Amino acid sequence: MAEPAEKQPRVVVLTLNYKLTPRVQAYLEDLTKAGVRVDLLVVERRTLEDIDLDDLVNVHHVFDSEMYGHPLRRVERRLVFDLPSKVFHKTRSVTREGERLVLLDKAATKVRRGQSYVSRGIHYGIFWPVFRRARKYLLISRAKKAALRSIDLAGADRIVAADSSVLPMAWRLAKLFPGVKATTALDRKPWVK
Repeated sequence: MAEPAEKQPRVVVLTLNYKLTPRVQAYLEDLTKAGVRVDLLVVERRTLEDIDLDDLVNVHHVFDSEMYGHPLRRVERRLVFDLPSKVFHKTRSVTREGERLVLLDKAATKVRRGQSYVSRGIHYGIFWPVFRRARKYLLISRAKKAALRSIDLAGADRIVAADSSVLPMAWRLAKLFPGVKATTALDRKPWVK
């Protein structure tokens, strides 16, 4: 009687950092050299822009672009940056043409500089500190709705949380799939000697 073919091992790597760290890249490279299939969950397509991955790595994205993909970021960008910029450009197009409007044009330019300063202050001083703390939970929610549905987690041998922002998601997945080992260690055993 013939023995059944050995199942090819599969690891799910979760990371929500903007760029893959060299440590995670080396981990992926070691696993693929050993013939392990890898499902990699990343935030956006730009995360892997400069990285050449093996064919054994199946990449899943939460967003095409996080800045414009997440509704909260999109609304903030439109209200704080885009809308004032459009108003300013419309004002400049009117005040630029007349000799009598030179003073208004100079005033509009100064107002634009002040508005730009205020917009950056709102973004970096108010919005970004709050968003940075809530980001992992918002991304986890979005990942559960979109990207994680396309990954067969029950058939995985291991779920690896490659950064601290995915720990809550890895913890929940470990509870949902108790037969799959969930870890934060980039452990290459038993596949890499």
